[in-house]
Amino acid sequence: MELEEMQQAWEKLSQRVEKQDVLTAQLVEKSTRQSYHSTLNRIKSAELMGTLVCYAGAGYISVHLPKIEGLGMQVLAALTLGLLLVLPILSLASVRAIKGVNISVATYVETIQTFARQKIRFQRLQKINVFLALLLLFVSLPVVAAIQGKDLGQIPHLWTLIVPVVAVVFMGFAYWVLKAYNKTLAEMESLLSDIDK
Repeated sequence: MELEEMQQAWEKLSQRVEKQDVLTAQLVEKSTRQSYHSTLNRIKSAELMGTLVCYAGAGYISVHLPKIEGLGMQVLAALTLGLLLVLPILSLASVRAIKGVNISVATYVETIQTFARQKIRFQRLQKINVFLALLLLFVSLPVVAAIQGKDLGQIPHLWTLIVPVVAVVFMGFAYWVLKAYNKTLAEMESLLSDIDK
């Protein structure tokens, strides 16, 4: 009789341990998912702010389109509007790709592989965004000057001082942002790596 009671007690204890392991795994997964999305929200917030700025700029250019005269300036205005509308789409698509990594559905290996692919895609799209934003900087300059009723030739030291300084500051800012994004992506990758441990 004692042996039978011990076996039942042992089975109950085994079931409790198994339930505890399942609950612990679920809690770890939930905590990791929350940390992952919290970390992603830092990038998402910055990109949403950039989206608002781009759409505000597109609205400004659109409202003042009648002031722009000449075919060349109208082409530059259209290109500026196009860039202001495309940049946010690329940014939000890259964020959506990283957000789409589903921790709870896929296996550990699949999750890491998916994240690695989406991370590379995100970084590639961000580099394209930097290039397009730099192009936007140069394309929008004559358009904004035309809206303000100024000729670029009237602005002293524009090409010798102002534009190069602005370009250097922009590239420094872009480098800083990309570095911060890469650090955030490394944190997210670390969170995913800790799931299996």
